[in-house]
Amino acid sequence: MAETIDLTGDGGVLKTVIRKAKDDAISPSDSLPLVDVHYEGTLAENGEVFDTTHEDNSIFSFEVGQGAVIKAWDIALRTMKVGEIAKITCRPEYAYGSPGSPPEIPCNTHF
Repeated sequence: MAETIDLTGDGGVLKTVIRKAKDDAISPSDSLPLVDVHYEGTLAENGEVFDTTHEDNSIFSFEVGQGAVIKAWDIALRTMKVGEIAKITCRPEYAYGSPGSPPEIPCNTHF
């Protein structure tokens, strides 16, 4: 079974590697912040898919660390390498808002 890593130290962003990248794969950096991802966002409470790139095989591109996406992605994608697949689970404050919004958002992210 894969190990879950607490990326924030408070349980706010958890990462479980589903498929490791090759050893020589690159990660985003300050000089190379643009990433292309495939993802499927699901609600923890019922598994309902609320957003995905898999239906139309699209790619979502953004610059890591610029605040263009939820905090959890800015944190988690910095730890990923090209070719890695991970499940990222985050608490509301690292996603779309305060408690009362979706409680946890597991997201299988392919970078």
